[in-house]
Amino acid sequence: MDKNLLLEIRDMLIELKNITEFMVDLAYTALLTNSRELAEEVERLEEYIDELHTRYEMAVLELAKLSEKPSEFLGTLRVGLVVETLADAAREMVEPILRGDSPHDVFVVVMREAEEAMHRIRIEESSPLIGKDLSELRAKGLPVTVVAIRRGGNWILNPGDEVKLYPGDVLVIKGREEDLEAVKELAQGTMEKEE
Repeated sequence: MDKNLLLEIRDMLIELKNITEFMVDLAYTALLTNSRELAEEVERLEEYIDELHTRYEMAVLELAKLSEKPSEFLGTLRVGLVVETLADAAREMVEPILRGDSPHDVFVVVMREAEEAMHRIRIEESSPLIGKDLSELRAKGLPVTVVAIRRGGNWILNPGDEVKLYPGDVLVIKGREEDLEAVKELAQGTMEKEE
């Protein structure tokens, strides 16, 4: 059996699982906040999961061809399919937002009562955060949580404080509305950098 291929399959399955869990959380938040930005990220992630799932299936089939008992890989294929189905369901959850439908009254009440919000914030070329790590946000007195970073076509889920920020990074970030606005100003370079 090809050990490298087996490790690659394991890593892809972990990524499928982690991103899909994040998508479901993001979809719920998009619904509760009626956020088109977050709904668009769910849509983008679903497309990424589709591609990753196809690569995963191809790798599992390749490994099955090398096995004396290829049927042993049916369960592995099915787990990937279940995860991909969850990603599709998260995408379906945000469909009303993407269509521009008004939120249900229940969601409006929940939005008013929520203590935290979640936003998508892009790091612009003029941002003083470029080259800084995420701990810089706390150093500036901004108690926010960066849930994920989209960098190019890749995602960093639950990034640590040591992760540096680069132009074009898209942060999915949660916190109080006023703190999120301050981060947005820093990310856009419209807030003066504190020395």
